[in-house]
Formats: sequence, C-alpha cells, structure tokens
Amino acid sequence: MKHKAFRWIPAVLLAALLAGCGAKTAASARPAGSRELKSTPPDSMHATAAITEQYTLEKVVQAENGGKVRLNIHLPRLECDSADAARINAEIARLYEYDVQEYADCPAAADPESWDICIEMNWNASWYGDCVSLVVSSDYGGTDAPFHQGWCFDFDSGKQLTATQLLQRMGADPAALEEALYRDIKRRDELDRQTTCERGLLPHGSLKEGNTAWWATLDELPLSFDETGNVIFFVRRFSASREEYVNDAPTIPLDAQPLPQDWEQQVLAEWMAVTAVTQGESYAPADRNESFTLRLEKAEITGTVTVSFIRETYVSPQIQSAAETRTGELNAGAVTGWDGEKSQGWNLTCLSEDSRSCWIISMMEDGSLLMRSTGPQKGSEVWYVFQRTEAWDDIGYTAIPRRLWGTYRAGDEAAKGIRWMTFLPDGSCCMSVEWVGWNGTLTGTAEGTQGRTEDGTELHFTLTDTDGRPCEFWAILLNDDGSPSGCSLKYRAGEVLFDRDTRPVYWKNDSPDLTLVP
Repeated sequence: MKHKAFRWIPAVLLAALLAGCGAKTAASARPAGSRELKSTPPDSMHATAAITEQYTLEKVVQAENGGKVRLNIHLPRLECDSADAARINAEIARLYEYDVQEYADCPAAADPESWDICIEMNWNASWYGDCVSLVVSSDYGGTDAPFHQGWCFDFDSGKQLTATQLLQRMGADPAALEEALYRDIKRRDELDRQTTCERGLLPHGSLKEGNTAWWATLDELPLSFDETGNVIFFVRRFSASREEYVNDAPTIPLDAQPLPQDWEQQVLAEWMAVTAVTQGESYAPADRNESFTLRLEKAEITGTVTVSFIRETYVSPQIQSAAETRTGELNAGAVTGWDGEKSQGWNLTCLSEDSRSCWIISMMEDGSLLMRSTGPQKGSEVWYVFQRTEAWDDIGYTAIPRRLWGTYRAGDEAAKGIRWMTFLPDGSCCMSVEWVGWNGTLTGTAEGTQGRTEDGTELHFTLTDTDGRPCEFWAILLNDDGSPSGCSLKYRAGEVLFDRDTRPVYWKNDSPDLTLVP
C-alpha cells in the first residue's frame, strides 16, 4: 500500500503579524465573508509574531547507554494571554517534558555528524483569517510512523476551536468531509488487507473486518489545509500487510458534498455516449458509425467501482470493438465540464495501469454522466456525455441501439418478404425484399420516432426503392429477445406483421465482432 507522506506546503507569510491576542493591524483586516487559506512552513515561523517557539533544540548528544541521539526539536507557542492559549501551550510543552527532556542535559557528542537515532518534533500552522490549525508531529527514532497532534485556535477571541467549528467557519460541510474521509481510509485499509489475504496471512473473507474508522468525530483528528481549497486529515491506523502503524493523510476538497443516498441505484448501470467533444468539436458518435458504452459495477472494496469502457465501430460488414476495464476510486469534489458546467460534488477517478491516462467520471444535475478522458499525448483529451441505456426513449436520439447493429438474414430461404436487413449506427438501413411480382433493395433512415412495446423497442423507418420512389409501406424493427439461436426480429410491412410465428426460423446477425489491437 502506498504511504502518502505529508509535505510542508510553501506559502506567503502573513502580511500583518498579530502582536497579541485580540489585536489586529489595519493591514491584516480582510473583507467580511472572504476566505484566505495559508499554510506556513516551520522554518519561517520565527518571523510570525502570533506563534513563536517555546522549545528549540538542535544538537547531537551522548546518551547514558553510550548511544548517540540527534535532537531536532521545534515546539510552538501561541502568543496570546488567554486561558485557552495557556492550556494549549502547556499541553504542547508536555511533549518535550515527558519525552526528550532527559536528553537535554546530556553532553554533546564528539562527532555530531553521526548518530544512532534521531528524535524529531516539528510543527505546521494553517491559517484561515485569524484562526489557526496547529499540527505537531513527533518521531522518536524507531521504525514506527510519526505521531500527530492538533489544536485549532482563534486569535481574535482567544478561544480554542474544535475542528468541526473551524471547518464550519470555512464554509465546509463537516458531515460530507467525514463521509469522504471514511470512504478513503476504509478503501486504503481494505486494499491493505486484500494484499495480506493474497499472501495467506489473513483468511479470505476478512476484507471488511478492519477497524480503521476509529474516530467518533472529526474533532479527534489533526488537520491542515492548503491554499487551493483542500483539507488534509492525519489518520493513524494499523497496517495488516506491514504489521505496523502507518499514517494516512487524505486530501479532500473543502467544498465536498455528501453522496445521494441512492447513489448506487443512480450510477451502477450501463450508459451510452450521446455526445463526444474532442479538440473543441462536438459530435454524436452514431454520426460516425461509432458507439461508446460505459458499464459501472459495484466492486468489493469500499469506495471503488469497476468501470468498463467499450468502443465499437461499424465497418460494413464487421463490427470492430475494443474494451478496457479499470477500478475507479470514489472521491469528493465536482468536475468542471468543457463548457464550464459543474457536476455534482463527487467523482470517480480511474487511472490506467501505467498511470499515464485517466478517466474522471461524475454525474450532472440532469442525471447524465460526464466523463473526461486524458492521455499522455497532446490533444488526447476527450469529453463524453452518457445517458442510461434503459432510458433510450428519453434520449431523443435517432440512431440505432448498439445491440441491433449489423445484417440479419432470414432463416427461411423459401419464404417471400424481406430477405435480409442491415442497420447502421447512424440510423440508416438497407433491406432486400422479394414480393410476388417484385424484388429489389430498399434503403432509408430512421424517422426518429420510437417507443416501447411489450415486445421491446419500436423503430420507424422511411424507405425508398432503387429508383428513389417512396415505398408504400413502412417497416418497424421491434425486438431482439437474446436467443442464442439468433434474433426473433419482428417487422411490419404495411399492416402485415411478420414475426417468428410466420417465420419460425430465427434471424441470424452475420456481422462479426472484431477486437482491435490496443
């Protein structure tokens, strides 16, 4: 499992430094309702009057057991005379007092360039107006992951804040953030346990038994945030595969929205692309005899979805197809379309195995599915708008459904009527007809009127003969019942309905599928 290390984030220093609790200079005043996020690295803290360091210790000492210990200690102090600030400062001081003070009076080592263990304590401050989220990390020289502790404080009032209170001030929805955080951490744990099961170290079926979401509220978790509108939570959990504690630091957008309760019913389905946009050009795939199908299925890992993307092209008389399946990870955050329209507040992110191409999928307010596909080459970005295949009647689309592409031949060679029928993705059709006293080929297109009957999908066509004369009858393709023997296609010529009762032999689609070489 990948360990997501926390990195100090460069930032602009505060323009006006607070001289004391409750005091603000004119330069530090901000417009009401504005949001300003700042994250300040520890090596710049000496310049910040609001937060100084109450302990700074950098030296290599000779311990009583003969080993050499490198001390790199930086512990912050809130420069405020309120009771809450004094209590927080005392809690921070105890980290030093209990854990490293015993080394402070040890003599310096003769060779400061080498040491056996390193004890480090450092801190990071993230600012929102006059409020700060302070995170102290401590590492005691072992192989275990560092510990993180956090405090939120409002310099304007001199009061300590909970993480929830600070997030609410920032305009975030704490419940939505916690939902996204739970999915992220649970997914990491289950992937970790899956690896352990594959190694035979855990019994199969124990994938969901991890107890990683141990926190009762977000107030128990240290947090930081960056200048781009993301919040980072520090979560410590036990790794089954590594058999040790690890730190996860999921990054979640502050404007994350909760998923709809019926999210799976809305999304886990088969979808058909009705629009594609590449290099600024928008087109309907069927106009180019193409079909793009997206199939979303539930995966075993929490917060993941199996995503299959199928590309098909009709090149008469063959159907060329290529398919790719990836695992999508559910994340908080909206997707902005090529036209600037925002999606709902979640997305599925699917990377290729080499991580060089990416699909980002989200749902729009009108219920359509938006997908952005990007690759390593310049100009490879393509946008797709999908509609559920079950909602074919509501798409307002004149093309032929993918399942009906191809050429169908009558099983009964002796019967009069339509000998074969070809249907193309763009809505065009061609039929070979032999009636008493007349035979020939009819061509035409779908009229764009269609509906549902008890037999399936009904499509209307306008046909002409080889001389361009309109036919005196119209034809309707009704259904494909999925029989392995072929298709029980029904069609109507005028008022006469031809089906498997009058033609007992099934129709055969002789347009083979060819798989493209990736």
